[in-house]
Amino acid sequence: MGEKSPSARPEPEREPERSPEDDALLDRLAELTVRHRMTVPAIFFLESVKPLSFVGSQALYFFEPMVRAFFSVQDYDRFARMMERRDTFEALLRRIERRDDDERLKEQERRDREKTERAEGKRRKGTQ
Repeated sequence: MGEKSPSARPEPEREPERSPEDDALLDRLAELTVRHRMTVPAIFFLESVKPLSFVGSQALYFFEPMVRAFFSVQDYDRFARMMERRDTFEALLRRIERRDDDERLKEQERRDREKTERAEGKRRKGTQ
C-alpha cells in the first residue's frame, strides 16, 4: 500500500534558501561594485561566467590565500559557497543593477538641483 511505484520520480533536492547574512554580503558586494564604478564590467563578467558557476566557485577556493587581504575568511567562504548556485549570480546581478539605478537617479537629481541653483543665481545677478 505505501510502496512507491517504480515509475514514480524522486523529488528533486531543493537548494537551500539564502540566509540574511548571505543577502547582506551580496548587498555589500553590490555597493562596492557601484561605488567603484565597476557596474558594467561586473555585469559583463557575471553574465559570461554564469554557466560555469560551480567551476568558478571552486576557483575561488584556489585563490583564497590571495584574496584574504580583501575579505574576511568567513565572508569569503560564504561567498564561495553561494557562488556554487546559479541563483546567487542572478541575485547579485539584480542588486548591482538596482544600486546602480539608485546612484544614477541620485546623481541626476544632484545635477538638476545644481542647474536650478545656477539659474537662480544668474537670475538674481541680472535683477540687481
